[in-house]
Amino acid sequence: MSSYDVHHPVVVGVSRSSAGRRAVEWAAEAAARRGRSLCLVHTQEWPAGAAPKERRDSPDQAWASHFRATGQSLLDDFRESVMQRLPGLEVTTRLLDGRPASVLREVAEEASLLVVGAHRVHGPGEAVTFGGTGPSLVGHPPCPVVLALEPKHEEARSGPVVVGVDGSAASVPAVAFAFEEAAVWGADLRAVQVRRPRHGDWPADLQESYADISEALAGWQEKYPQVTVHQEVVMGSAAVQLAEAAVDARCLVVGSRGLGGFRGMVLGSTSRTLSHLAPGPLVVVPRAAG
Repeated sequence: MSSYDVHHPVVVGVSRSSAGRRAVEWAAEAAARRGRSLCLVHTQEWPAGAAPKERRDSPDQAWASHFRATGQSLLDDFRESVMQRLPGLEVTTRLLDGRPASVLREVAEEASLLVVGAHRVHGPGEAVTFGGTGPSLVGHPPCPVVLALEPKHEEARSGPVVVGVDGSAASVPAVAFAFEEAAVWGADLRAVQVRRPRHGDWPADLQESYADISEALAGWQEKYPQVTVHQEVVMGSAAVQLAEAAVDARCLVVGSRGLGGFRGMVLGSTSRTLSHLAPGPLVVVPRAAG
């Protein structure tokens, strides 16, 4: 287990959308393979003036009771579905009030992993939308955040785990998560560094980059000897190149902060840009997770 792995559950934001169902599937598998419990969270944002009232005989109270019952029914249905598919998994539910992003941030304080749904909007350049929740969560919770986007290609479900690596401390927890993810799925790991040559000296930059990757992976290959590791250095825009490297990946793992300047790669801005470019599930691991 990685250093951020305390005995906390995998938490997933539940909604009625197809993206919400995909998030639950992703989270349930993650919890089962890591031997953790799963917590299904559904947040209800009440219309102005429609919060529960003290008087139980009021029309507002009747409406509020129905509103809550609808939310709890959604959670119960998902819980039953998960337990039928993964009977050994411990599953709990929480029905909470408030704005989804704010509520999930609070719940994530006691989570080992937070999973939220995402779906792709087809159009010029293919954008990705998370209903306003996903990007606002990136980099804020102390645990890794998974944006469970449907992969563009079916073969990606059995593809490698791709991790963005630079020479910063921010990539350490990202590498830790990526190795564990590769190990629990029996997948290969592809460690990628993106950079631009300095002074046109690409051979020297290339040598330095491979040294950075080797240093970042040091110790983890011994801890996870069953994981086959591939190293790759590419040149260009960090977000664009990482997205391209992850086209056939099971998931793409990046840190939420890193170095700046030309060598910078695992940046807050990069992870946020990737939330709109990622070809499949994106995992953003904050420095706090290390």
